Amino acid sequence: MKIMFLDESGDHSLDKIDKSYPMFVLAGCIFDLDYYRDVVEPSARNLKIKHFGDDTVILRSYNIRKQKGDFKSLVDIRKREAFYQDLSSFISSLEFKIIASAINKSSLKTQYAKPENPYELCLWFILERSVMYLGRSTDSLMFRIESRQTHNDEKLAEVYESFRKKDHQLFKKVEIQRKLLDLSFNQKIQNIIGMQIADLVAYPIGRWVIDRARENKSFSVIEQKFHRNPRGHGYINYGLKVFP
Repeated sequence: MKIMFLDESGDHSLDKIDKSYPMFVLAGCIFDLDYYRDVVEPSARNLKIKHFGDDTVILRSYNIRKQKGDFKSLVDIRKREAFYQDLSSFISSLEFKIIASAINKSSLKTQYAKPENPYELCLWFILERSVMYLGRSTDSLMFRIESRQTHNDEKLAEVYESFRKKDHQLFKKVEIQRKLLDLSFNQKIQNIIGMQIADLVAYPIGRWVIDRARENKSFSVIEQKFHRNPRGHGYINYGLKVFP
């Protein structure tokens, strides 16, 4: 059994777009369920206790970057560098795969007269690639998404159910229903480390899509984690769907 945790970077609104970061990114991190429980969770607790003395701290990309809340101690450059080094080592050491989708909202509005909701589009792209990722294996996959407002959760649940209920060009619904077992929504305050890892992964992806030439140390850490094509080469359109 495998489990995918999903979180986003940016907002999915097409009404107001931040010119400095016009992205919506949905990042999914796939773990073997037993490995997640036995290795990932205790390792994350150790990391948090080492640097903050408390395993209830919730790792959040924005707060870490801005040294806000539980991360205000990171204004001290020595503490910040030590934490960043350990955080990078923690992420690098973990066995997981990334399937993500990134949408430039400005481009989406320019190219489509009636663009679809970016969150729903990204989830659809990830569902497609999740089925392909599982391939001929007997594994199945559970999805855990960070909850937003109730009506947003309901919309995403509709996308998930719609995807599972019909045949697709590359696979039949019986295969989809065997592989994609469950979708549920969780609150950030539940302190689920899988969600926090997905949160940490999403922002560097957005930055990389905006400017691939710019130094992006965080992306360098996670790049090896993307699901790749069957020959193990590229990950674009496999572990990372960029649209449009």
